[in-house]
Amino acid sequence: MLPLKIYLVMLSVIITGCSVLHNDTAKYSFADGYYRSRLNHNKPVKYYVVTAGDSIKAYALTANKTVADTNKYITFSFPQTPMPIHFGDYYFTNKTFDIDVLTTLFKYRPPVHDFPNQLHTNLSGEVYAGYRTDIYRLSYSATPLHISNRKITHFAYSVGGFMGLGSAHIDEYVTLNRIDYEYDGVVLTGGGALILGLNKLNFGITSGFDYLTDKNRHLWVNELKPWIGLSIGLDLN
Repeated sequence: MLPLKIYLVMLSVIITGCSVLHNDTAKYSFADGYYRSRLNHNKPVKYYVVTAGDSIKAYALTANKTVADTNKYITFSFPQTPMPIHFGDYYFTNKTFDIDVLTTLFKYRPPVHDFPNQLHTNLSGEVYAGYRTDIYRLSYSATPLHISNRKITHFAYSVGGFMGLGSAHIDEYVTLNRIDYEYDGVVLTGGGALILGLNKLNFGITSGFDYLTDKNRHLWVNELKPWIGLSIGLDLN
């Protein structure tokens, strides 16, 4: 049972982090805050950005890079319509520690012990923690009336790990006829994930292992065997 105890301790640490690591600025919207952008530079530079009506003001940071220098800033117009003359698309990037709740929609399991490959649709819930990069693109899109409306597109990607709970159907087949009954067993699941985001939609490619929590764990053909899955996520911070 030692692996189960270690698992539960690690899961509790991640859940506790949900209440500690809190960001009041929603990741989905382009709001005031620190970002990296090229603007007038050949390489990304960190700014404190303020959005005020139809304009964007990006303040350079002081030498210690902790405070905005109110005497050094770049301003450009970003009205709803029309598009300003010579407007070029602007990109702003923000990197943070990320905590999400994931739901695995399905798991693909490779063949094991002469058992064929499997596709499981049992839903599971996980807590995910990783390092996230958010990218905001400020641009304009043309309408059929030849009017350009401003547009902010949000992309994101994150790499990290997850832990959670799920279920698995246990019967004589997945235990190679070593039991003569069937039930839905509780499994602890964990692994790594690549999370991709577009505006408010988060989905992930996950890979992990399952640990059956009852006495039949050593009989289950999928015990601690790798799987690949598809998940959707809800951002907690």
